[in-house]
Order: sequence, then structure tokens, then C-alpha cells
Amino acid sequence: RVLIGTPVYSGKYYITPAWVGSVKNISYPNFDIVVIDNSKNRNKSFMNIFSKNKIKVLKSKNFENPIKTVTIARQKLYDYAVNGGYDYLLSIEQDILVPKSIIKDLLFHKKVIVGAPYPVSAYTNLQRRRIDYIISASKLKKVIGRIDKVDINEWYISKEIEDRGLLKVKSCSLGCTLISTEILGRIKARCNYRINRADDSYFFQDCYDKGISVYLDTSLLWKISHVSGVIRELNVGGKINYGKYR
Repeated sequence: RVLIGTPVYSGKYYITPAWVGSVKNISYPNFDIVVIDNSKNRNKSFMNIFSKNKIKVLKSKNFENPIKTVTIARQKLYDYAVNGGYDYLLSIEQDILVPKSIIKDLLFHKKVIVGAPYPVSAYTNLQRRRIDYIISASKLKKVIGRIDKVDINEWYISKEIEDRGLLKVKSCSLGCTLISTEILGRIKARCNYRINRADDSYFFQDCYDKGISVYLDTSLLWKISHVSGVIRELNVGGKINYGKYR
């Protein structure tokens, strides 16, 4: 039994109808959908997108700091998944569109945490005269820094994960990730909004510290759409900062 869910807010109204269509089109016999609305201004047209599609909406408080806002909403999502008796939470964030086979694809691996890769940013490679993409997963053994007891791991580039099968990683973001509710019962959403460290950084660090393995299904590369993702690009020949978006 799978719960699909994510925090949402009205500022991403532009993509929400497509997100709803994407998740409702998933071909799996036993899943529910819930969203945690943390909008500052809740407008009727935004809420109608969910109500007309019979998607359950839970409300969460909006704080001045957006990282705190998302973290509180995320914990509410975790609690709903655990207390609702679900086996897995499939976190699909509001700007992510998925193939209809996504639940079957990720469940196939029988892992407690497995994610799907998607591009989060791009840079131009001078030598090869092409665009390279930074992917939503970081390397397990490539630590380039540490902030607030959270490692900063080097991101993967798309060419590094092509045809790699099921890959063990440090993190795979919460954009499109299947998580066992047994894990959600052990790890709580937390952040440090004073230094702008988001909850996903702490989630995957806590998994690492507790010996919980995280995997990436590289066969799903280019099958996940990140609508607001590839919008930042360095100049031609610019040096990539692997930790910039972590």
C-alpha cells in the first residue's frame, strides 16, 4: 500500500494541474494521494485543483522562513503515511512529473529507500561543446565539505549514471523517492533554517548515520520531468560547483 504525497503551495499553481494529472495517471492498484498545503495565501482556484480530483488536502502552517515551512509540512506528511498504515511513501514534489509505471519501477528493487534521477541544473562543458546536467543525487564517498554536521557530497553528472543500474548513493533528493514507512518512523524531518539547510539534507545524513542505504534507479534517467529545474547555467567553460545546490 503506497501513499503519494508532497508539501504544496499556491506559488506553484502553474504546474499543479500537470502534477495532479501525472500522479493520477500512475498505473498501480493500491495507492492514495495526499498533499500538505503550506500556502501563505490559500486561494479557491488553487484548492479546487485538488478537490475536483478528489485529492485529500491537509493544511500546514506557513512561516516566514520557507525552509521551516516545508520541514513542518514534510513531517506532517510522514506522520500521515506512518499512522495511516501505508507500507511506503512515494514523495513526488510539486514540480516533478513522472511516468505512469513509477511505483512499479521503484518497488521492483525491494529497497527501503530508492529514488529516481532528474536534472536539477546545467552547465556548459567547453571541451565537449555540450550541456552537462547535474542530477538529483550525490556520491556516497565524495565529501567536499561539512556544515552543521551534514556532509556536502559531490553531485552526479548525467553521464556518470548512464546505464549504472541500481546505484548506491549518499542522497537522491525527495523529488521522486520511494521510502518505507518503517524508515519514516525512525527519522524525523528537521532543518536549520538559520543557515538555509533544508530538510532533505538532514534526512539523508540521518539515514547515512543510522546505516540506512539509499539507492538510485538510473534506468529512470530522462524519464522524470523537473519543470523548474534546469534554469541555472554557468558560462561556457565555467567550473562547476558540485556543492552549490545541496
